[in-house]
Amino acid sequence: MLAPMNEDVITVVGRLGGDPTLKSVRGDRVAEFRLASKARRKVDETWIDTHTNWFSVEAWGDFAAHVTASLRRGDLVVVVGKLKIEDWESGERRGTSVKIRADHIGPTLRTGAVTKDRRSAAAEERPAPQPEHEPAEPAWAASTAAAEPAWTAATAAAEPAPVLQGATHETWSAPLAEPDPPF
Repeated sequence: MLAPMNEDVITVVGRLGGDPTLKSVRGDRVAEFRLASKARRKVDETWIDTHTNWFSVEAWGDFAAHVTASLRRGDLVVVVGKLKIEDWESGERRGTSVKIRADHIGPTLRTGAVTKDRRSAAAEERPAPQPEHEPAEPAWAASTAAAEPAWTAATAAAEPAPVLQGATHETWSAPLAEPDPPF
């Protein structure tokens, strides 16, 4: 779905300035947090900080509950959402607030691997399945088992393919970790 013409969609990578807070607004839940996005550039082999932009981020509904359950101060995230810039005035003070109404928030894989807990709420309520115990092998089966190979082409087809256990760094990909994190 495309945003209406008068809404600016923005993507920002940054760190949470504090834990998200969960509030109720007109009967709906909203999570809010501040996001710091630091502009950096690399000169020769050194990272140079230029400035930090601060954004207020909000997430609504069930999304708000997921945000408060998943994110903590200092987490490096990618936020995609609608940008809203407002001028404000309070007495003699004036300023501009920059807010993002988030459509998506997720971890960045630039600085390391992450895992997702794929258990649903219904799965957490069910008791864990218990392993089934197979009956003991009869004595006569032990003598015939030695005559047959333990592994055959038929069992190979039924077995899952081996899983890659380690990550490798290929020449075309970005490094798995940077010497100095960009944020």
